[in-house]
Amino acid sequence: MQKKILVLNDLHVGSAYGLFPPAFVDTEGNVHEYSKGQKWLWDTFIQALNRIQPQPIDVIVVNGDVMDGKPGKNPNQSQDCTLHRIEDQRECAVKVLEEVKSRFPKAAWYFVQGTPNHETAADVAQVAFMLLGEKTPVRQTLSLQMGRPGREVILQFHHETSFTSGPTKSGAIERDIVNGFLAVAMDGWKSAACVIRAHCHYFVAVMRKNKLGIVCPCWQLQTPFTRKSSPDKTIPDIGCVVLSVDDALVEFGTCPVGFQEYIYRHPQSEMVALDEEEPDGTPLTLIGNE
Repeated sequence: MQKKILVLNDLHVGSAYGLFPPAFVDTEGNVHEYSKGQKWLWDTFIQALNRIQPQPIDVIVVNGDVMDGKPGKNPNQSQDCTLHRIEDQRECAVKVLEEVKSRFPKAAWYFVQGTPNHETAADVAQVAFMLLGEKTPVRQTLSLQMGRPGREVILQFHHETSFTSGPTKSGAIERDIVNGFLAVAMDGWKSAACVIRAHCHYFVAVMRKNKLGIVCPCWQLQTPFTRKSSPDKTIPDIGCVVLSVDDALVEFGTCPVGFQEYIYRHPQSEMVALDEEEPDGTPLTLIGNE
């Protein structure tokens, strides 16, 4: 048995730096055009979906933070919101996810709640219902089991994991792998072959023999909150991941889950050229402190 799973997370719909479809019309009939950065992000999102589309995707997991959240609750205090009403964010999130659904109409959908500062399970459930037309559970942790008897493969999806610094980004997800080993040894829990996390807005993958850990990339540009200490410190990895599951590999003692990342380089801030001319034709010059 082989399965393909598309993982999407941290879309942050409603943020000025999150995914935003062109010419979205809100609940009061106002048309919202996306910014230059949002246009790049949207075009990149569509490009990623078109690259993935030739594959037969069986499952789609939305692993948290599909919306940016209500004013005053998220770390930015919604200073970066383009959609302040949560109902508009829900409608817009559906428009975004419809692009995915149209390309993979036969895929099964699963939803995981993101950070409570950004979204509630009830709001995500509304998005799922509007998208799929049926009541869909929203889980804090999703454990998917697939495969034939004796070859079961478990994948554990959870939105949050700890942040780690640039030089050691793999530390937190490796701890999650070890925590899984301890849960098996001490509490008798079933072992997950792959643990998938989000939240950090960077991509990293770690392998421990027959166990894989992944922190998935995001679909939100660098915000003022993430760049406040340094513009070069927290640069998001833009993109998503497709998991490949093959239960036939279980009998060989190797990890039955592989992956392909679809990652795009975050654009750098525009450069200000000093050799440009003023409107009257005089060259621009640097003015120092006097």
